[in-house]
Amino acid sequence: MPPPSPAIRPVDAASIRDRTFLYCDFAMAAFVAIILCSNLIGASKAATLGRFDFGPFGTHAVEFGAGILFFPVSYVLGDVLTEVYGYARARRVVWAGLGASIFAAAMSWVVVSLPPAPDYTGQAALQAVFG
Repeated sequence: MPPPSPAIRPVDAASIRDRTFLYCDFAMAAFVAIILCSNLIGASKAATLGRFDFGPFGTHAVEFGAGILFFPVSYVLGDVLTEVYGYARARRVVWAGLGASIFAAAMSWVVVSLPPAPDYTGQAALQAVFG
């Protein structure tokens, strides 16, 4: 068996545990923003691509929640984070995204549940979007 290439060398995980990485913070911010956008913005919007002919099944409009446009990007970014920064850092990013989603959902529930001011006319729209 030939010796390993000098460009590829084993790295001890403990030696890079406290190391700061250049773009990890930006990648985490992008991941959390994508998760929040797909859950809050995309979930309330039904989109239609148009009518497509499905042969013997007829012509149908393809309808979907707009959140599915953002959410696959989070999977790709999660895979890139795992490959570049390692499993432990990628797991922390995923937990940050989950925590941000739970916090946003809780805050949405609180805002929708608060009684509106007497002259506020947008409560029905707020409930339709965030309820």
